[in-house]
Amino acid sequence: MLCLGALGVALTFIASFIRIPIPSLRWHFHLGDTVIFIVSLLFGPIAGGISGAIGSSLADLYAGLTIWVPFSLVIKGLEGFVVGWMSHEQEGKTDFTAVLMGSLLMIGGYAIATLVLFGWPALIYEVPVDVIQCVVAVTLSLFLVKNIRKRFPIMSKIKGYIEWKNPI
Repeated sequence: MLCLGALGVALTFIASFIRIPIPSLRWHFHLGDTVIFIVSLLFGPIAGGISGAIGSSLADLYAGLTIWVPFSLVIKGLEGFVVGWMSHEQEGKTDFTAVLMGSLLMIGGYAIATLVLFGWPALIYEVPVDVIQCVVAVTLSLFLVKNIRKRFPIMSKIKGYIEWKNPI
């Protein structure tokens, strides 16, 4: 579990740190959510939560966006945990619902954070970019996870070894 969490953190950091600019909005997006979804769907809620929280926070810190670090820690950590938790019971059957809920959590979380930090006018820029980022993340992650599971059936067995029992 430690190795999978560390791998998820490293991949999320790299994917979050490489920012793709959107010049017309003077904003950027990244593929960090794609990696969070992939790690969560393949390895479960703990690895997904750790990779989302730490990887995204470190990318914000390294990029000089320190104001976003506490928000990323909570929002991306919950995003990874929720996606992994929702998809854990029935592999492949609830993946779309799980990443959709993770996307809504991310969009809503960053909308609240933007509202707290900068006020409602900043939402005009924040929400559309987050929606674009989530559409790309959902599409890429579902495609990649489906192909990874088909091509490498051992991934299902690895997830079985990382048995996480639902405490509810």
